[in-house]
Parts: sequence; C-alpha cells; structure tokens
Amino acid sequence: MYTAVHTILCENPLQKMWDSFLYFESEPTTKQFLQKAYESYGFEKPNFYAFQNTAKFIYTIRQARQYYTAAAGSDILIRPLLLYYGMVSLLKAYLLMCDPEYPSNTKVLQHGLTSRKVKKLYYSFTEDEVKVQKDGLLPHVHTFLNKDKLQEKYRMQELLAMVPELRPAYRRLYGHSPLLSVSLSRYRDFEQPFTMFYLPESVLDDVHLTYDAFVYYLNRYNEGKAYFSGSQVKAPPGIIRLEWHHPDSQHVTENGNGFENKLFLMDYKGDFFYRTGKTENGSENLPEIINHYMVMYILGMLCRYETEKWGEIVFSFSSEDIYIIHEFLAVSSRKFPNLVYDLLLGERHVFWSK
Repeated sequence: MYTAVHTILCENPLQKMWDSFLYFESEPTTKQFLQKAYESYGFEKPNFYAFQNTAKFIYTIRQARQYYTAAAGSDILIRPLLLYYGMVSLLKAYLLMCDPEYPSNTKVLQHGLTSRKVKKLYYSFTEDEVKVQKDGLLPHVHTFLNKDKLQEKYRMQELLAMVPELRPAYRRLYGHSPLLSVSLSRYRDFEQPFTMFYLPESVLDDVHLTYDAFVYYLNRYNEGKAYFSGSQVKAPPGIIRLEWHHPDSQHVTENGNGFENKLFLMDYKGDFFYRTGKTENGSENLPEIINHYMVMYILGMLCRYETEKWGEIVFSFSSEDIYIIHEFLAVSSRKFPNLVYDLLLGERHVFWSK
C-alpha cells in the first residue's frame, strides 16, 4: 500500500503534520494530484473529474483542519464530537481521491455505524458495542482499505487494545496488553541485508509453539514480499532473536509497509509492536483508521445524545473509563490525520522530534 516511509524531524510534529496538508489547499497542486490519482486508478475522463472535484476536495480538507483546531481548544464535554466530524471530513477527502463520483447516492452519506440508543443504567464505555451497517461512510471507506469482511459488531475495549499508542494506559488499566514492544537492531550488514529483531520468549508460550514453528507461524501472516527466518546467533535468556528479510528493503524502518505482516503494528513514532492472541470479533484485522473511527463514533454519540451519561463519565470520580478516553482522544487527534495523510500520498510519514 505504501511505497516509502519518510521521517520528518521537527520541533512541533503536530503543527508540521497539519502544515503538510497545505499542499492540498492549493487549486493547481490539488487538481494535478487528483488527476494523477484518477489516471492511476484507470478512470475515464480523469481531467474532467479532477476539475470537478478540486474545490470540493480543498474545502473538505480545510473543514477538517477547522474541526481539529476547534477540538484542541474545546472542553472534553464536546471534544469527541468535533474530532468525529473532523474524521468524517478527512475520510470524505480520501473517498474523493478513490471515487471521483462520490457521493454517488445518499446511502453513502450515512455514518455506516449504529449503537444502542438507550444506554444501560450502569453503563461502561469499554463494554459498549458499535454495529456496522450495510451502507454508509465506514463500509464505503473500508472497501478501499481492506478485503476482509467487516463483522457485525465490535466492542470498544477490543478496539482500544489494538491502538499501539494506548499500550501503556491499557496495561495500567487492565493489567495486560495484547501488544508487545518489538526491539529492533539498528545494525546494518550490507553483505547480509536483513533486520534483526527481538521478542520476549513468552510469545512461544502464548501460541504453544517451538522457536522454529513460531517462525513458520509468523510467515503465515505475511502480506507482501517480506519473510521471517530464525537467527543462528544465540539470544540472551528470556528473549528470542529473529530475522526479517525483504528483497527491496534492507531495514524494516525503511519499508513503507513495515513488517508487511498482520501481526505487527506501528505507532506514529515509527516504533513496532507485535500482536498476541485474537479478539472475539476480529477487531485485530481492522485497518487502524477504521478502528479510530468506530471508537470516536461512540464517543461522539455519547456527548451528543447521552449528555447526562457523558457528563457522569467526564466529571464524576466513579467512572474508570475517563482515563482511557482521555488517552484515546489525545492519541487519535494526533494520529488519525497522519493516517489519512499517508493514505492520500501512498507513503508513510513519521513526524517526530528528538
């Protein structure tokens, strides 16, 4: 999906990321960008569609910027709703790039999700579920991102567990996390170009496999040209050493698609995580951008339609949900626009400061 990865060192990563969106707020560059995208997808009349959608695309990006700017300065009582509509605007821009006739009908203008309208008396956000509808924004976006079929419903706690940046908060709240930090060797041997990396030895117990069988297990989840092999170098006690090979990339940090494997995730700093186990509803197979959208949808609906319940979560001392909600809002407001920016350009961008 991604042809390259770029690490942009800057003093203010968030500001630099949004400044990068200015490329899409110029009519000449946006028209050229859309025409090139439509040509690559094989659409007829790419120049016509680019001319027709340029202004719409620009205003959609600008609207998203305003939503996120307003959210940054707002109280948490309304912040999720602003962030959700910022997400919607960014996803509409992505759809305009993939589908020049979007919206072709009114069905795709729906949210694509629904939730329980009347919340339980003893409500728990992390136990709440979101249900996927047949039509709407989310299923339409998903068709361009993933061939896997969407499940009927997803639980918030399982969605939150798959956000790499939430791993410390998730472990603190629930005592464990399905994501393990991957330690990469920065050493490069030009005669044997591969990435050596390390995992806790406990991963073998999790899947009930030997070291060699685990290597085979990892390769079952490959999605590109990359593959794993065992290392001949003995690892220190408590960890296992593995090798990642790719015909076009010497080091995994230089590959736009990372490990090219469903079991590995990447955070916005460019660090990698290995996913252990499976969830009940397959949320581990969701593109992360869909994951964020689902969680923010529930939060947005809470603060819009369940004002009293939302107020109790935010302002009372009795809810354990507020901690993970605060963390998610902070992470998503930083990462979601970054994910969309990467999708638009077909390249990963790591905005980071040392």
